[in-house]
Amino acid sequence: MFYIIGIGLVPEQLTLEAKVAIDNCKEVYIDNYTNIFSQGNILSLEKIINKKIISLNRTELEQEKKFLKKDACLLVIGNALSATTHYSLYQDAKSKNINIKIIPGISIFNYRAHSGLYEYKFGKTVSIVYPEKNYFPTSFYNIILDNLKIKAHTFCLLDIKVLEKRFMSVYEACEILETIDTKKILENINCLALIKMGCDNQKIISFIFKDYKKLKIEEFPQTIIICGELNEFERVAINEYRTN
Repeated sequence: MFYIIGIGLVPEQLTLEAKVAIDNCKEVYIDNYTNIFSQGNILSLEKIINKKIISLNRTELEQEKKFLKKDACLLVIGNALSATTHYSLYQDAKSKNINIKIIPGISIFNYRAHSGLYEYKFGKTVSIVYPEKNYFPTSFYNIILDNLKIKAHTFCLLDIKVLEKRFMSVYEACEILETIDTKKILENINCLALIKMGCDNQKIISFIFKDYKKLKIEEFPQTIIICGELNEFERVAINEYRTN
């Protein structure tokens, strides 16, 4: 059996089901490319499972795939299959007739309701990525506008480049959105910054989009919610997270 196991945002969120599966594996690998812990590290996770963990980079994860074998598992920070990379591995295992089991884990999506926003009022999720030379995607902005048209909230995942130790902040995400938002549609929209969710010192900060430059947050990972229409309960809830 090959397992893809979601291990949560901090090592202590490992479920009993996940621990039992890991105990049954001869080799334990971790995706060290698509996500980072909110708190803790691989060493602290090794102490919990009492096994050595082999860290995989992007090439090993997406191209070489030598870890894809029986009696092995891939640990994924957050939830299993949330990234297309992991779903591709699921398909690869099936094509090689390797028995595979998916074990879910706690992800950033489980913390959306901590903001006080109703979960069923979220629209499509977007990923805001760093622009590069000759590459400045804007599709995430169009999805945000589509969500606003139906009065839905937008959950925005922010770019992470683990090897470069570069993690997008809410400030940088808003800066990118401001560049695209030439008609200033977002200017007076309520937003929420979610910082280090799942750890002991997690934070939620409520702000108006145009005031994002006041945010100086140096802790990672970070996520942003662009609010759609708020009901009275939601309005009271997010006001509790105002910093001014």
